[in-house]
Amino acid sequence: MSDDLVVSTAGRVTRVQLARAAKRNAITAGMLDGIASAVEEAERAGSTVIVLSGEPGYFSAGADIALYSESAGDTATLLEFTERANAVCRSLASSPAIVVAAVDGVAMGGGFELVLSSDIVIASDRSRFALPEISLGLIPGWGGTQRLTSIIGAARARHAVLTGAGFDARRAHELGIVSRLVAADELDDEVESIVADLLARAPLALAAGKSAVAASGTESGYGRETELLMSLFASEDGREGVSAFVEKRAPRFTGR
Repeated sequence: MSDDLVVSTAGRVTRVQLARAAKRNAITAGMLDGIASAVEEAERAGSTVIVLSGEPGYFSAGADIALYSESAGDTATLLEFTERANAVCRSLASSPAIVVAAVDGVAMGGGFELVLSSDIVIASDRSRFALPEISLGLIPGWGGTQRLTSIIGAARARHAVLTGAGFDARRAHELGIVSRLVAADELDDEVESIVADLLARAPLALAAGKSAVAASGTESGYGRETELLMSLFASEDGREGVSAFVEKRAPRFTGR
């Protein structure tokens, strides 16, 4: 595990903190490997929630540009790094655990792409988001062009990618990039409130809901939604939820 990450699992929550403050949490290959391992461990541990966070004032400045500079002309190394980052973003987006990104401050480039791969984004009002790769003669390569377009539409995403112009926290919230917007000193409490709410839900239903929303916008998404719902009707948690509602009591979900 990278020394630039702090990872812990307690109960059904896995927490992954980017902890490279001296470099504004610029992301290295080792950090990508650490995030990938944390997601795998969360799935093995049966975590319902993964909380992804940074340091106060900096979620992440993006990929460590030193690697790009040192590997200039080395296409194989750059491709391997990009594919590794893509795999991490896909693992967050496809994990059955609900990924909650807690953002305070800057989320740029690859840091923003990690946020876009999350399910629920809680941000402080001093946060800022951007894909500034165009200023380096590059474009986002960790799935950001696709995920941002799906959230804010092609016209706005095109402008963001082609100009590098970013979004302050309020605008990101208006566009649907950010789920909840709070003052910086309220961020931790809001994150814990969301985590507690998720932990009270049926894990199978959470994973199914995540999967169904991910399939939205496609004709197959409608069929996927029905398929997932039928699997939940057949689950113990599905039956328990209905019974508890009828019996006017709190449900006791077990993840089965």
